[in-house]
Amino acid sequence: MYHLAEAYLMAAYICLLAVYVGALTFGAAAVAPTAVRLLDAPNCALFLRSFWVTYHRLGAFGGIVLTLIMAAASTLTAVPLLYTTAMLALASCMTLCFWVGLQVIPSINAARDRGDEVTFIRLHRMDLILVSVGLLFALALMGGLVYVLPGQFTFWPTAMETNHTPG
Repeated sequence: MYHLAEAYLMAAYICLLAVYVGALTFGAAAVAPTAVRLLDAPNCALFLRSFWVTYHRLGAFGGIVLTLIMAAASTLTAVPLLYTTAMLALASCMTLCFWVGLQVIPSINAARDRGDEVTFIRLHRMDLILVSVGLLFALALMGGLVYVLPGQFTFWPTAMETNHTPG
């Protein structure tokens, strides 16, 4: 791959990842707390049940798409395999956090409907931890990609390395 084109593609991927992380952060930090503050209890519950399912789907399926793009691009990059494997592991862990959170939501809603506050609080706290850890994985992934972007030029073989003559 042409080196400058690879750098542009990596920069575009970083921008896409930043939009993804920004949307997820905005949803968790602004939309949900605002709904709790402004809506009455029945409307808030109705809104948040729909919102959190959509939020987790965006987190999980967006993570899958971003991970697949990275996996496909990793076969064409000059970045070392060990580094791309680490970045893919971060992307996979991020996706897994949102996927597990999506699976927990029906249990959270069922506990609330039963009036089982202990189970609701425990599962809700687990979901908050999963979302937080997923966002931390996403930030670490973005940091890792931003870190390697300027330095990736050092990974490409130089003329001396490619024209190595014996003796």
